[in-house]
Amino acid sequence: MIKQLHDVQHWYQGLQARERQLVLAASALVIITLLYLIIWEPVHKGVEEQTQKYESQLDILQWMQSAAVEVRKLKDSGAAKRTGNSSQPVSLLVEKSTTTAGLKPYLTKLESTTDKGARVTFDAVSFDQLLLWLGTVQTQYGISVTSANIDRDDKPGAINARMTLNRD
Repeated sequence: MIKQLHDVQHWYQGLQARERQLVLAASALVIITLLYLIIWEPVHKGVEEQTQKYESQLDILQWMQSAAVEVRKLKDSGAAKRTGNSSQPVSLLVEKSTTTAGLKPYLTKLESTTDKGARVTFDAVSFDQLLLWLGTVQTQYGISVTSANIDRDDKPGAINARMTLNRD
């Protein structure tokens, strides 16, 4: 390695003054280009990418915050709807709502467990109608399914369901 450096130095000394200036200028240009390509450009590109990621994450955060506010409003409005029926037992609300939804003929058993709970059994009920009804009692009364046993019925689209319902 030292011998090679010595050879380069000897070669450089053998050049005329004008050629030496040209070699120095070319060397400086090569060094500046390498510094740009190896250091400046990757750092600059990385900063731009991180800035874009940050702005994207900031947009997502703002959207999530506005969505959280909307969820709270909707939750509060849903809670306000439910409070009017909070004194009625779940079994009474289930009986009324199944009649309204047209599911009363399929309700074969309704057993009150507490004021906030009931066990229900439906036979040969339409799966779609039952899901709609469950969504309705959840939003209107805050009643949700805590356990369920569902079997397919012989009729297409119909099921047999045994569920335990409780109010939040």
